[in-house]
Amino acid sequence: MVDRFVISLSSLVFVVMGLITLNKGRTERAESTRMEETETTAIRDLKPGPVEIKGTVHGTDDAILQQSPISGTKAVATHVEVKELHSDGNGPGNWQTVFEDQTAEPLFIDDGTGEVLVDLPEDGGLNLEQAEWKVEAGDDPPEEIRTYVENEPALDLPDGIDIGPLSTGERRRYLEGTLEPGEDVYLLGTARETEAGWDNREYVIDEPTSDDDFILSDKSETTLVEEGRSSGFVFLAAGALMIAIGLASLVSPFLSI
Repeated sequence: MVDRFVISLSSLVFVVMGLITLNKGRTERAESTRMEETETTAIRDLKPGPVEIKGTVHGTDDAILQQSPISGTKAVATHVEVKELHSDGNGPGNWQTVFEDQTAEPLFIDDGTGEVLVDLPEDGGLNLEQAEWKVEAGDDPPEEIRTYVENEPALDLPDGIDIGPLSTGERRRYLEGTLEPGEDVYLLGTARETEAGWDNREYVIDEPTSDDDFILSDKSETTLVEEGRSSGFVFLAAGALMIAIGLASLVSPFLSI
């Protein structure tokens, strides 16, 4: 009887993880719906509150373009993510983020009717097209990856061991997104007024909406909506499956009593 209770209680972990995954899927699909339903505002018509802006990006007058840490691209914003393949031996495994970093200077978006200052909040908001470098277990990383890791204190090069024709060690994916001056961008956030002179008032977008949405992307709105719905569906399906497995494991020990 004790063993049955232990098995049932451990199944609750699956249920809890399923609920968390289910909520992530719901959140992503809800955000996609809000993007689709929010109308694009011309910058000349800005008012305080949630706004959707589309235009081209450029740095401020005194901005010094930074070089992205892997490719060396000159950009106004960069986002880097490092993922490792983790497996418990019972399947192909999954890619888990082990390091993430982004940098962005204040920048302007111009839509032809005017321009608005954008300053990313501390918790981010970049969603950029990414270049990828994949390093298999035991492989020597390309020079740009080796240089990047050697200059990033939070990372080190993975160890690899060759055993005959087989290689063991960590498998990694290095992803880098850059936002270059002149690129078309999509922005969802909150606009607020800021004093800019005796009788001139301007706006800055530097806060999430009341639904906690802040997105600055070089992808189109259509692409962002489709990505959100697709990944949201995957999380919903995975969450539902985990809950079903957890509930089945929870009650199955008692069915044989």
